[in-house]
Formats: sequence, C-alpha cells, structure tokens
Amino acid sequence: MKYLYTAENCPKCESLKKKYKTEGVQFIERDADRIKRPDDEIDREALVQASMQNMELPVEVDM
Repeated sequence: MKYLYTAENCPKCESLKKKYKTEGVQFIERDADRIKRPDDEIDREALVQASMQNMELPVEVDM
C-alpha cells in the first residue's frame, strides 16, 4: 500500500494526489504533522523519507 503524507495548501501534494487519482493509484493520505511525532512504523519510515527530501512534501511511503 502507498501512503502519502500531505499538508493543506500544498500545491505539490494536490498535484500528486490528482495524478494518482487519474491513474487509479490507490493510496492512503496522512497528515504531514504525523512525521513530527511518529506513531507507527509507517510514520517512522516517512520521517526517514522526509529527511532525505529536505523535509519537502509530499512524502511517499510504500509498505
């Protein structure tokens, strides 16, 4: 499953969500604030991904 960490008013986030919906890619959207306080393994992986992206959104995690 693909997880997308997004924030409100994020043009890149909206663009990626629109692309995935058009292509029929299934994903679960999570609030980017979860990255600051990882709650599960997926959040912890999102923190790693975000760190590698200089904390830019959106963050994608494939689990």
